Amino acid sequence: MFNPPDPFFSYAVLIDAIALILTLLLILAAIYLRMALNRRVQQERDFFAVWRPLMLSSLDSSVWAALPSLASSDRMYFLKLWNDLMRSATGNASGNLIRIALGVGADRFSRRMLRHGSRAECLLATIALGYLRDHSARDALVTQTMAADSVTSLHAFHALVRIDADTAASELTPLMLAREDWPVAQVASILQPSQSAFMLPLLEATAEIRATHLARTLRLIEALHLTLPHATIASLLQQENPQTVIGALRIANDVGLLPLIRQHLHHPDWRARLQSARALGRIGEYTDVNRLVPLLADKEWWVRYRSAQALVGMSFFSLTEAEMLRTNLSDRFARDMLAQAIAERYAS
Repeated sequence: MFNPPDPFFSYAVLIDAIALILTLLLILAAIYLRMALNRRVQQERDFFAVWRPLMLSSLDSSVWAALPSLASSDRMYFLKLWNDLMRSATGNASGNLIRIALGVGADRFSRRMLRHGSRAECLLATIALGYLRDHSARDALVTQTMAADSVTSLHAFHALVRIDADTAASELTPLMLAREDWPVAQVASILQPSQSAFMLPLLEATAEIRATHLARTLRLIEALHLTLPHATIASLLQQENPQTVIGALRIANDVGLLPLIRQHLHHPDWRARLQSARALGRIGEYTDVNRLVPLLADKEWWVRYRSAQALVGMSFFSLTEAEMLRTNLSDRFARDMLAQAIAERYAS
């Protein structure tokens, strides 16, 4: 008598066969990826074996008369190595490296990467075009500064500053101040070599920019150690916006501003009280000692700490006076904070 095949057995065999095929495919894919990785590693080693000695030798001597050919697959390696060396190269070394880059057409393929490359290619190309001061790439780089990706956009801005700082300052300062995703410290580092170009636009921004960007403007001015006119800072110190006041207090270094600075020692925003204390520590007078003492008992730890630092940092306030003040303080937290500041100040 004929017995039909068990359907469950057939399904099990089919599932086992599919699982075996998938396992084999995964093994083959892993082998392929490993082989591809090994090829890339060997390709990179071969590239560096030729190009690293050449580029390093160019730092101290003139460029070789005939450059090795550069395969299209090696362009990423070239830009990585070249950008790394350009970060610290100066004078003749920088000029020699630029001649090498132009000799292999790095300006041309970097412009193509900027427009059509992957994110990694775009970043490497952006950095290279900045070092090459490639004016023909300006429009594409300006477009990149509008990118949502903060890393891509900030590198594009840096490249534009390197290419033409004056034009970047006149055209891109509003964007620079509006891009809150660009860290102030990084922007200041970018502007430092060309801060003279950005000085006037930043100073003008303190009067023209919207209040939402004014605090960022003041932080950049502080980071670049620019000096605002007395009247401008005085006006900023009288604004209602706490962020504006805080920014102005951070850059207030004129003794003529002391009356306005003192007004903020009891500001509702603890950050304003903190910055007022720091400002008095920089430019305060002997009478300001008595104004700082109450802040040693402020409800905010940072206000107490900065006030204590301001006191012991005043050149005219001696260690003996600081110790005497600490002994006479009735508030335990104030005593502890002043003791900590004294220990830090006179630790050496």
